[in-house]
Amino acid sequence: MDRSSAPLTPAPLSLRQSMTVLHTWAGVAVSAILFAMFWMGTLSVFDREIDRWMIPQTRLEASDAPVSFDGHALPAFRAAAPDASMWYWQPPRERQPFGTLGWNDPVQGWQTRHLDPATGTLLPPPESLAGTGFIFPFHFSFHATWMDIGYWIAGFAAMAMLVLIVSGLIIHRKLFAEFFVFRPQKHARRSTLDLHNMTSLVALPFHVILPLSGLYIFFGIYLPWSAAVPFGGDAEAMDAAVYGSFNRPALSSPAPAQASIDAMIADAEARWSARHGIAARADVVMVQHPGDAAGFVTVRRVFPSRQVTMDADVITYDLASGAVLKDWSAGPVRRAHGWLSGLHFIQFDHWPLRWLYFLAGLSGCAMIATGLLFWLRAREGRHTPGSARFRTMEALTIGGVTGIIAATGAFLVANRLLPEGAALWGESRAGLEVWAFWLVWLATFLHAAVRRAAAWAEQCAAIALLAMAAVLLNAATTGDHVLAAATRGQWAVAGMDLMLLAAAGVAGWAMLRLRPARVAEAPLPDPALAPAE
Repeated sequence: MDRSSAPLTPAPLSLRQSMTVLHTWAGVAVSAILFAMFWMGTLSVFDREIDRWMIPQTRLEASDAPVSFDGHALPAFRAAAPDASMWYWQPPRERQPFGTLGWNDPVQGWQTRHLDPATGTLLPPPESLAGTGFIFPFHFSFHATWMDIGYWIAGFAAMAMLVLIVSGLIIHRKLFAEFFVFRPQKHARRSTLDLHNMTSLVALPFHVILPLSGLYIFFGIYLPWSAAVPFGGDAEAMDAAVYGSFNRPALSSPAPAQASIDAMIADAEARWSARHGIAARADVVMVQHPGDAAGFVTVRRVFPSRQVTMDADVITYDLASGAVLKDWSAGPVRRAHGWLSGLHFIQFDHWPLRWLYFLAGLSGCAMIATGLLFWLRAREGRHTPGSARFRTMEALTIGGVTGIIAATGAFLVANRLLPEGAALWGESRAGLEVWAFWLVWLATFLHAAVRRAAAWAEQCAAIALLAMAAVLLNAATTGDHVLAAATRGQWAVAGMDLMLLAAAGVAGWAMLRLRPARVAEAPLPDPALAPAE
């Protein structure tokens, strides 16, 4: 047989080349989803501050005066929810200078109200989902509740993130050198890749632990048998052992008396302080079957102020007598789970660390955005202008990056534009804000499909305008401009305005940088760094 006519077999890919292909296409597949998760997760670091900005009636003066359950919360519950099967109480905290009441209404479902601790009166119902109701759940569920599909999408993206990190470390052999290399004066592809490398490495531990801990937090969804099998499939027994829950049915007969819930809270805090050697406080109080002879009170220490671990202690009391029914503290395995949960949710009081989380989250957003931008710019000269595959990916990338940021700006602007009590087509004011977000986000994908590369700069301009509009509308509708809010000690409101102004500045700078790339650019100096097609 003539060797010249034998078919040529391609040489096998090296490990680094294989990892390049994996890194490229795994990133292309999930980067838009990852960007949405990182963006909303970054904002969730300050979700309660966003609440204060979006729900003006909660902009209360902070007070060190103690708030009594018996004197403040109990009268409010009896007036607003006398027939509820459960009362939920969260006392004021540093980031939340108001009490939060929740109850299960037999007709309207779950209800939430805030209580002014200075007057003991209920604030008007919040007409916005704001940060804790919309932005935070979006981070891990995308508000896709059918069959928990949102959790599964988030879990798949988190696994892909870990794959991207490992493959990226294998691809880039000179990690230390690349950390210090950024050449903005070079052509667009080179500087974009430099920025991608820098932002990948600057918060590498954060980029590893956040997806890993997120997967661990929702192990009950992804691996339900892992918790069910040891308890024979008994979910109630599992909750009792793992989370310290307690339950007993109502007797449908009135309680002869009711013990002081303040005394129960004080007893729980004293027990925890003695047990752990630190000053402890109750974070959540739940009254089950209020007014019933079988009623009981659960006092939980969920967010220890200077500890990372979440949900560490639970004590349950009989509502009528105040006797302890169950005193539960987390064991070693549960404490490890609580520590990972606390590391992810960052509910402990540590402002410098909270800002580090925020900056690390922004670096993750920049890492994903520059990776996608590099992928597009490395290929735009190799595809015909009308390539459907390239145009689709281009539109998805632009809408997935600048589009979701613009949609968030529209969410904030709608919050300040819509009047109180607004409703349309059966949607409440809170629902209309959410619709504004989804419609604007959809519009950015359509805009990107039409305008293509020019959409980068145009959507950055829209982000800058929306951010400035939100600041101006806040000042016009509430009077709390930056100086006024700072003078009154409303640092959450002033901080939000300052961050919006900073976002407008960054978006304006990006608008100038993200001009449509030239088709013919100099090739990258190291072809191995360019992902294979």
